[in-house]
Amino acid sequence: MAKKRKKKHRDPMKLLMILCLELIVVLVLLILCAKVFPDNPITRSITSLIIEDPQVVLDAGHGGYDSGSNFGDIYEKNVTLALTKKIGTALENKGIKVAYTRTSDEVSWPADEVADLTRRVEISNTSHAKVFVSIHTNASELGSSVNGFEIWGKIKDTNVFELSKQVMGQMEQLQYTQNRGIKDQDLAPLQVLQDNQLPAILIETGFLENENDRAYLTNEASQQALADKIAQGIYNYIKQNEP
Repeated sequence: MAKKRKKKHRDPMKLLMILCLELIVVLVLLILCAKVFPDNPITRSITSLIIEDPQVVLDAGHGGYDSGSNFGDIYEKNVTLALTKKIGTALENKGIKVAYTRTSDEVSWPADEVADLTRRVEISNTSHAKVFVSIHTNASELGSSVNGFEIWGKIKDTNVFELSKQVMGQMEQLQYTQNRGIKDQDLAPLQVLQDNQLPAILIETGFLENENDRAYLTNEASQQALADKIAQGIYNYIKQNEP
């Protein structure tokens, strides 16, 4: 009669140690890939996650498959990326650590709106940052006569409202277009705000169809001026809310 083999019972502590070691190896490999291949869209996304203690998550609206609004060959995704990177640099010059949802036109998530917005929110919610700021340009069915900037957020949240006021006050100083005010995202839910665990705002910087707004938003010098003001508003909020 054949003997039954006894089942080997593995030590759970050994299994746990092996799992931990495997996770450490994977993390090290991801970090090395991010350094060796910094321009790869996947490692760019990884890099945004492994930045140690970022204080701000900056989100350049649209990107990749999604061009956003446009006027001719001027695409929202390119304007928002250029502006977002300038805001990030301005904040870093003030000693504020920044994480980005994207730093190029390539994105690591699928060409799908739900996956796109979900991934941006995931980056924010796992960052442990203090604020999330999404940069966009606006569009209107009313045509080229509509202009102005506006800020969207959960205005019932006192932190969001204060962040919005700080940024709006700085942008208003430039007088480059009209101030359309702070808008309650509950009136038109936006996923990057609705599902965000951080104080989060979305800035519509102007209308590409409007000649004056477009000229301002696509000019290198005025982009820098706007980026500096937005960064100053974010910086003021962070400093005023430090423990």
